[in-house]
Amino acid sequence: INISVFPPSNACIGRYILNMQITSCGHTYQRCLGDFYVLFNPWCADDPVYMDNQAHREEYVLNEHGILYEGVHKHITSRPWHFGQFEDGILDICLKILDMGASYHHGSDRDHCWRNDPVHVSMVVNHMISSHITSSVMKIPENNDYLKGTKPFSWNGSVPILQQWYNGRCRPVRYGYCGSLASVMCTVMRCLGVPSRVVTNFCFPCSNENPLGINEIFDCTGKNLCGKDKLWRYHCWNESWMARRDLKQCCGDWQCLDPTPLETGRGTACSGPTWVRSIREGELDLDYDGHHIFSRVNSNYVGWLSQNSAKKTKFFCDPWPCGQHLITKRAGSEQFEDITGAYKYELGMMK
Repeated sequence: INISVFPPSNACIGRYILNMQITSCGHTYQRCLGDFYVLFNPWCADDPVYMDNQAHREEYVLNEHGILYEGVHKHITSRPWHFGQFEDGILDICLKILDMGASYHHGSDRDHCWRNDPVHVSMVVNHMISSHITSSVMKIPENNDYLKGTKPFSWNGSVPILQQWYNGRCRPVRYGYCGSLASVMCTVMRCLGVPSRVVTNFCFPCSNENPLGINEIFDCTGKNLCGKDKLWRYHCWNESWMARRDLKQCCGDWQCLDPTPLETGRGTACSGPTWVRSIREGELDLDYDGHHIFSRVNSNYVGWLSQNSAKKTKFFCDPWPCGQHLITKRAGSEQFEDITGAYKYELGMMK
């Protein structure tokens, strides 16, 4: 018997078991014919992750090899990363991540009903990559102490990380940083059929004290009196392509997802999915976390010189330091693509 299965475009993703039941002469027999997987389909025009550019599908869904960009915006460095979304066992691990994150959305039964929505799926994956729950995929080190794990910058692929998490009874892998977190998330999303890419934002504000202003105080020797830097040289996050039904979008667009837990108004949390275009247009009332992503590409910077405990002098001010350069790997190329204009208009530009 040849059996073909044609799941609808709104089918929930996951593993299905196909049984055949035969009733004859008052007797019922049941036989398992096998199992199959349903994923999001960026080749299907009715699917919420549909992407009509073949070159982009080949890059953001099918390509197992990528590049992480690091350094500073005037001296960008790169290193390869193996996503490995088609390696043996990775799909089952990705579905396990969804199962372990089901409680994030009020229980597994309700979660499975929402697995036809890439917004819901992306939020669960985003939360599972490196949150403070005991089953998250990776753990970020504290105080640069790597003795109990692998140094964050030693990883060069997602497969060993995912396998170690799965084989270690879903305990966090030690240790990760923003680049590995975003890359692992990219692997999971591509494996589930959602076009995704890793983005690097150069000059990143990591303080939430003043969402649109970074203030650092230095003494006459140049020592930072704030205790820690409030600006990172760079930060990596993930973008995934989908149509947001909750925003009444009829076609797909890039959504920003940051799996690195950072200080927000509601405590330490990951961010997104945030519609990238809404960041550029300043539509910050849309779900999810638009004001956080906006501040990470638009904050200004002020440096203060502390002459004594009571007097401080402003010695440096930059109205446009954060988000100076946002880049990702160009489709079909080993070069990077500058996508800064997708997040913000040029300084002084009239809209």
